[in-house]
Amino acid sequence: MSERILCVDDMADILALLQRFLESEGYEVVCAANGAQALDLASSERPDVILLDVMMPGLDGIEVCRRVKADPHLRSIPVILLTARGDDQDVIRGLDAGADDYVTKPFKREILAARVRSAVRVKRSYDAVAEINDRLRAEIAERKRMEFELARAHRLESVGQLAAGIAHEINTPSQYVSHNIRFLEEAFASVDGLLRAVDRLLETSKEGAVDRRRLEDLRSTAGEVDAPYLAREIPRAIRESREGLEHVERIVRAMKDFSGRDAQQKTRVDLDRAVENALLVCRHAWKDVAEVTTDFDPNLALVPCVPGELTEVILHLVLNASQAVADAAPGRAPGKGSIAIRTRPLPGWAEIRVEDNGTGIPEEIRSRIFDPFFTTREVGQGIGQGLTIAHAIVVTRHGGSIRFETEVGRGTTFIVRLPVPDSLACEQNDVVAGVSGPA
Repeated sequence: MSERILCVDDMADILALLQRFLESEGYEVVCAANGAQALDLASSERPDVILLDVMMPGLDGIEVCRRVKADPHLRSIPVILLTARGDDQDVIRGLDAGADDYVTKPFKREILAARVRSAVRVKRSYDAVAEINDRLRAEIAERKRMEFELARAHRLESVGQLAAGIAHEINTPSQYVSHNIRFLEEAFASVDGLLRAVDRLLETSKEGAVDRRRLEDLRSTAGEVDAPYLAREIPRAIRESREGLEHVERIVRAMKDFSGRDAQQKTRVDLDRAVENALLVCRHAWKDVAEVTTDFDPNLALVPCVPGELTEVILHLVLNASQAVADAAPGRAPGKGSIAIRTRPLPGWAEIRVEDNGTGIPEEIRSRIFDPFFTTREVGQGIGQGLTIAHAIVVTRHGGSIRFETEVGRGTTFIVRLPVPDSLACEQNDVVAGVSGPA
């Protein structure tokens, strides 16, 4: 397909000359006799080059050029100005308006042909780059879509794992609550039999005389009830049931805080509570492999953040530490590993440290720890999104920082810092010190 040239000139003989010459060079030519017609044809025909006369009535060539270059759909079309010899000021104005080249009248055919060929090459290069950019944009959009789907799959996988762990955590207290209820039910049946025997004796003794047969029935029933055992075990069953239900209540409360992670509204959050919620939610992951200790600074200010997202960050770091501790188990002395979580205030920041005595991070992969989908796990054991999500939440969403210190064979410490406005830190210090602020 030949390139299309738009020739614009208010003189019919010039237009005819340009058309014959350019068609002989193998180009397709469309012609416009004024500036308004030129703009219409530029929009409808999308030429590869515009040859534009400067001096025209109405819209002159300078204004037409300016409008072409201002239109995002047309600005890539090279514009060659046709100007009278010696009109340097027109050339300057035209170049300032965005023109790509100029040819003076009367023009030499060889020069005009060379200028048009050069402009066509520019347009071809631009179109090639635009096509590459379109493909790249499509590939980037597809990659983002795939990343979104993979991240969504990871979140669903994580939710499934958490749900299984939480179900286990709830199942244990539920089992002994259920067992205790069955015991209380049996105990009540025994006590109920004794109470009924007492009631029967009372009914027959209304006149003051004791019915010996009913009295013997009461003694027999009382002998079947182990009163000391029931007196000891019933309070214990009630206490254990209450503790089990309180444990379930804590898990539910933690999950309610965690389930708010999709909310976008920041609020002032107690980091200590966020840590406790995260530990409770993922207890199934660490309880068999590590002893977890916490060290909370009482002077730590409340941190403005999205509560669920902060809990999610801690959750990912604890899960990562649990896995590192579990991986290090074969080379460690008998017993569990350790995970320590510490909070402390810094000037303008609140810091959380999650420290483990796991395997440590090999030097060759340290630069990739926060990369999307990077994982050292085998296929099916994770897709490498946990630390990426934590990094995105801390750095992008909250303006904080996350880094790590590690030593192979000794463990890793992840350090999260979140910004705390000076006003909040001062307010918290005043509360701790017992100082009342202005009314």
